[in-house]
Amino acid sequence: MRWVMVIGILVFVGFLTFFIMQNPETTKPSIEKESEEEVPMLMAEMVQTEIASAQNVGTTLSWVVIGFAVFMQLIAWIAAASKLGAVKKSGESIKERFSHLDAIEVYFDLPLYFGLLGTVMAFILITLYPEAGLMFAYVSTGVGIIVSVILRLFYLTPYRQELISRSRDLDV
Repeated sequence: MRWVMVIGILVFVGFLTFFIMQNPETTKPSIEKESEEEVPMLMAEMVQTEIASAQNVGTTLSWVVIGFAVFMQLIAWIAAASKLGAVKKSGESIKERFSHLDAIEVYFDLPLYFGLLGTVMAFILITLYPEAGLMFAYVSTGVGIIVSVILRLFYLTPYRQELISRSRDLDV
């Protein structure tokens, strides 16, 4: 599981570097001095160019935040499914499996936490680039809620119900 996190972080950093390098306006200065004594005047065209450049960077970084949030949701899904699979494969008693389910329940909350992390990152991005829009912040939280609900409804709850019915069968 640790290698998945390391690879995920490396992919995210590479993805971020790729998008930043794709925008040449972010790597070169837009105002060049013609001489040491002469200070260039601020022209409307220069302001328009810088505003357009900032909007492009803000939009690109917003999509990077969304990509990162979705990637983190995928990692949370894999972590929860693998922990639940380990509990299912264990040959322990039903009572011990219930205790293990209680212990790994935090993995089913990870999508919520990762969604909030994406929202915070998006709000920081909006502070730096107001043109980025609030949609990206809300998408991150929404995806986290949806993934958490899916994990609980389709993985955790059916397995708990299965264990409950097995324990009833053993009691009879």
